[in-house]
Amino acid sequence: MTRVAPTADAVFAGVPGGGVVLHTGTKRYYSLNETGARIWSLLEEHGDPERAIATIAAEYDISRDEAVTAVTGLLTQLTAAGLLRDSAAG
Repeated sequence: MTRVAPTADAVFAGVPGGGVVLHTGTKRYYSLNETGARIWSLLEEHGDPERAIATIAAEYDISRDEAVTAVTGLLTQLTAAGLLRDSAAG
């Protein structure tokens, strides 16, 4: 998988039970549950989806397949919303 990074328009804030990501360009916000907020934090910290998958599987005691589904699903949604980008793209 490609490494990712938040776009310049993405602002994350943790809230009880999860988090929110604001797209400053569109003024839209996206609510994340606890797991989604954890995935966001891992991607923001390391940019490595594979590492996020391994961490989520271990922390939530789920199978790798379940973690792949959770991480890639959220990654796809956040990328489509303009909140994450391929970090090689600059």
